[in-house]
Amino acid sequence: MKFEIPQTVHWPIIALINALCIFSFFYSPSHYMENTSYQTKARQWLEDLNQLNTEEYLTIGHGRLTGTTLESLNGKIRNATLSANIIRESKTQVQIKISNVKLSQDNELFAIEKTPDLFFRRQYVLQEGAILNYELIPTQNKNTVCFYIHDLGRLRCMNH
Repeated sequence: MKFEIPQTVHWPIIALINALCIFSFFYSPSHYMENTSYQTKARQWLEDLNQLNTEEYLTIGHGRLTGTTLESLNGKIRNATLSANIIRESKTQVQIKISNVKLSQDNELFAIEKTPDLFFRRQYVLQEGAILNYELIPTQNKNTVCFYIHDLGRLRCMNH
């Protein structure tokens, strides 16, 4: 006995499969949640054996990106907050233009003289008008955002 699918059923099933394939090709969920604050903490030992503690906060949403960095070293705390406009955005990339930078002091954040590459990166990031390109990296956890900043060669993962 040969089982045959009638053509009136066959063609709609093929059309539905094709539609699902096309939808899955164009649809991919965003790699971050809008208007959600992400954060991360890091500890770094410097050449002089002092410990630099860093906390970073990031919020992306409604065409804006806001980032804050808090650093503590030997009991002193400094911070920098930057606001940026999102110039271009896709599911995997965000391009921003720094619009406003506020530092807790006129001085830079800590550890500049001890890490020259950090000096260049901070000079670039803390300039109004600078353009940064973020590559969003998919994660298994919806409460985590990972991104690579091409212009700085910096990879960061942050949690909600």
